[in-house]
Amino acid sequence: MRAPRVFAMLGGLVAAASLSACALSAPKAEPVFQAPTEPTASAGAGAAAGGEAPAGIGGPQVLRIAQVDGFSPLLVNGKGRTIYRFDNDSNDPPTTTCVEACLKTWQPVLAPNGVEVDAGLEEDLVGTVTRPDGDEQLTLNGWPMYYFHEDLKLGQTAGHGTGNAWFAISPSGGRAEKSADGPAPANKPQVLRVAEVDGLTPAVVVNAKGRTIYRFQKDDNNPPRTACAGDCLKTWQPVLAPNGVQVDDGIDEDLVGAITRPDGSKQLTLKGWPLYYFHKDLSLGQIAGHGVKDQWFAITAGGGRAQRD
Repeated sequence: MRAPRVFAMLGGLVAAASLSACALSAPKAEPVFQAPTEPTASAGAGAAAGGEAPAGIGGPQVLRIAQVDGFSPLLVNGKGRTIYRFDNDSNDPPTTTCVEACLKTWQPVLAPNGVEVDAGLEEDLVGTVTRPDGDEQLTLNGWPMYYFHEDLKLGQTAGHGTGNAWFAISPSGGRAEKSADGPAPANKPQVLRVAEVDGLTPAVVVNAKGRTIYRFQKDDNNPPRTACAGDCLKTWQPVLAPNGVQVDDGIDEDLVGAITRPDGSKQLTLKGWPLYYFHKDLSLGQIAGHGVKDQWFAITAGGGRAQRD
């Protein structure tokens, strides 16, 4: 798996544009991969104005993908703080409209000392836009990125949906989606059970709500290893169990295990195969992911591939 790379956002990457009291526009920046730069005076001013300082004095800002209960994959910083986008902004060209009073609750994500992009996140999507105060605000696919002042640690997403305009940002720059059928609710175990599904044989593994569970041919089961990262996570959601797992009759609990993903979350395995949901399956009987690219298959109770009737 690709090791993290550190790159710096150098002054002048984003051309200046006309400023108004409410917005700043600038052409889309191309990220430059170099050694991190030294802190600047404007970076310090930005932090004082409400933008969270990068991880550590002189250290790079960290961007990584996380799986938070009830959400599709989203972006967090090195400490696990949720990162957001604002629908009133623009990504073409990158434009921030969050100024003045807005900055009391939404803090621009800055990177005066460069950026460390963890595996799974496309480096080419990361850029900057110059704010009215001169700070370089990080962008993802052109969208300026922010923190919410009430989020302080991993799992807090209090800003999501605010004003129907603020949303946790996905690894591709879109809105992260709430998913009641995803990871287990707080304090409840993840459930694995067996169900008969029309069109497949034998019976397949589903969650408590009947959502079909899949395996990926490019993964390994001995030792267990996941090959699904980056763009793969836009459509395939790891089956997690932050509060344990409940195995119903029909599944040998000795076959159930877990691996640690790059973001630190625990993904369930069955006979060593990492388990996933498909984003288009929402209820019992849906098997839209079976056979995708001849690599994804509904998984049977013994860890094998289900077959079409």
